[in-house]
Amino acid sequence: MPSKSKSKGNAWELEVSKFLTETYGESFIRIPSSGAFVGGKNVVRKSTLGNAQIQSKKGDIHPPEQWKHWNIECKSYKDFPFHQLWYTDVKILDSWIQQQKDVEDPGDLNLILIKISRKEQWVLFQDNLSFECKRGLLYKGWWFVNWDDFWLNNKNIYLVKKYSMLSTIPVNE
Repeated sequence: MPSKSKSKGNAWELEVSKFLTETYGESFIRIPSSGAFVGGKNVVRKSTLGNAQIQSKKGDIHPPEQWKHWNIECKSYKDFPFHQLWYTDVKILDSWIQQQKDVEDPGDLNLILIKISRKEQWVLFQDNLSFECKRGLLYKGWWFVNWDDFWLNNKNIYLVKKYSMLSTIPVNE
């Protein structure tokens, strides 16, 4: 039986998959046993896998086949040290960003989708992208923004798909 925290993470991944499927009208699925299959110490596995195999093991959500540059992590936690964002390194956030970098390929769209219990949901994306949000906090080259602010903007919905299908992300369109 999975731990309570693993079950909570799985539930968030399923919720995100359903949201993306409804938003884009295409099939997004939670990667079974998602984790560090090609990340961290296992990054060497990428040298023996084909592109489709790598795509199916990166991140937590498997996108439609044509979304070849998709690298999405889902994080569901009880608490988050928001206060640290303004004055020090946030170790947990640094580890999530590193996890993205460990598995990314050139041209990948990297998003970290966060849910904090009894608080809200957030999206993290790299600063060099042209997403539009009313407000956010820049942390080490990544924007930390409110979920609704990000996903209720049609331009952002369009750009997520566009960036995921291009081989090179245009910088600040």
